[in-house]
Amino acid sequence: MTMVVDLLAQGIEVPPLSSRQIAAEADAVLAEYAKRFGPIMKPPIEIEDVTTSVLPLTFGFSDLQSQLGGRVHGAIWFSRRHILIDDALNPDRFPDLLGRYHFTLGHEIAHWQLHRFLFLDEAGHAVLYGDDEMPDVICRKDHARPLIERQADEFAGCLLMPEWLLRPAWRMLTGSDEPICDGRLRELVPAIEPIRFLIDADGIEVQPDPIRLMREVFCESLADQFAVSDEAMRIQLEYLGLFAE
Repeated sequence: MTMVVDLLAQGIEVPPLSSRQIAAEADAVLAEYAKRFGPIMKPPIEIEDVTTSVLPLTFGFSDLQSQLGGRVHGAIWFSRRHILIDDALNPDRFPDLLGRYHFTLGHEIAHWQLHRFLFLDEAGHAVLYGDDEMPDVICRKDHARPLIERQADEFAGCLLMPEWLLRPAWRMLTGSDEPICDGRLRELVPAIEPIRFLIDADGIEVQPDPIRLMREVFCESLADQFAVSDEAMRIQLEYLGLFAE
């Protein structure tokens, strides 16, 4: 889920935002969705409707990895108000990656909500000189995580798994509002077959972290409810303090 920006256009610094501010920004988008379509009573968040009906954005799919190189998952053109997701995450072709697709779309929405003012003036015109054919922000999977990408990841988590939906779901799963410690999880989670986790969704061999895997197995049903990946759900639960050592 780590992504890095190739074009943080010509050295612009991203203002810091608190977690509360980022969650409020995501909730504001969902509140606008509720005004138009009615209260959100249960997951999943209809992220495609949010993109095109609540926000003034369009989106599509393209072979970004061939066009832009590297492990690109998404990109956004602010002046065009357009998002492209890499073909490798197209849920029509790869339904098992639906959760990763949702998170990537949420991540690009985050750039629109949190960062577009760095690239557009009040009239919506580009404020930076550049190649109009190139996206303003390119997001690729990588280990380096500049602030702009950490903010976008956090926003996507809050948008797809808002606390006011996730805490009741956690209560239904565990029977409590309290966190669960890893010691208790070891009693609840069945033995994990390591081979299941040797290859990540990008086809890259990874060394699994046993604690992360255990937590992700435990929250699989929540991930299904919210139509996100097990990894995204585990990170959001950690963010809310619901997993404890």
